Amino acid sequence: MCVQDSMELDDTAQPGIAGLGPLRSLRQHGLYVHPTLAVTPDGVPLGVLDAWMWTRDRETLGEDKRHWPIEAKESMRWLEGFERCAELAATLPDTRLVYVADRESDIHEFMVRAQCHPQVDWLIRAAQDRKLAEGDTLWDRLAQASVLGEVSFTLPARPSRPSRPVVLTLRVERVTVQPKGGEPVTVTALRAREERASVGVDPLDWRLLTNRPAETLAAAAELIQWYGRRWTIEVFFRIFKTGCRVEALQLSTLERLEPALALYLIIAWRIQYLTVLGRVTPTLPCDAVLDPDEWHPVYVAIHRQPPPTTPPAARDDRLDRPLGWPFGSQG
Repeated sequence: MCVQDSMELDDTAQPGIAGLGPLRSLRQHGLYVHPTLAVTPDGVPLGVLDAWMWTRDRETLGEDKRHWPIEAKESMRWLEGFERCAELAATLPDTRLVYVADRESDIHEFMVRAQCHPQVDWLIRAAQDRKLAEGDTLWDRLAQASVLGEVSFTLPARPSRPSRPVVLTLRVERVTVQPKGGEPVTVTALRAREERASVGVDPLDWRLLTNRPAETLAAAAELIQWYGRRWTIEVFFRIFKTGCRVEALQLSTLERLEPALALYLIIAWRIQYLTVLGRVTPTLPCDAVLDPDEWHPVYVAIHRQPPPTTPPAARDDRLDRPLGWPFGSQG
């Protein structure tokens, strides 16, 4: 899966960096980063495929950009990211690539252009109650759809929310989205709603759009699994921003900052990869993913003794964190 999202880097505390732009207000300055993270269906991050970095213009901040061409909008990053995935798919004919993104990617131009790249599947979360070709709306159609079945899983924890078991009721419709004056696009719409949530819990209610058919419960459940892997990039962002502390970098210009951020994207992926791999295959010897020059000093730093002749497991069970994790014990 090719998971995309955007993050804001607030460098207001670093006033000496030339070339940065405003963030949500003129009082803040920094930049935005939009990476594409390759993830297996099991949740193992394979690397950063692409990253788009940009700053905002002080002169146009706050302007109504609805009538701007898509190429001039920040929304273009979602289309460009998808096109990079399509280019990669052309070189991997035996590998199925799936583009996964959150609500910001719910752009009609994206769905239109995606039809030109059938070699890549896509799944996005709907943000707009779009008009359908038959005259009704997407929300109404999904509300009237019959129940296909249920799926259950454990919702991962967030800093402000503990993990919990979830049961989602699934409804699926094949619809044709057709905005006024726009090109029609036929997609599969899926609503996954938590209908029996505990009192005091904010129930999940996902509306997803995809090019893939989902005529069976198994096919719809696979879409939920795909969307669930979007959580991987949120963990990646925490490692990148908090673990690597990239907002504390003190460089003189944006031109110098961008290559440093590109390097830290790789470092953050590497840390996440080792963390997840240690959980998925806890007995894997560390020399399967680390050279001796990498794991020897880490072992000495953790255990305060010379490294053994036989490489230990990639996951250090005594400290409950993978070797190479330098940012505390909370992986």
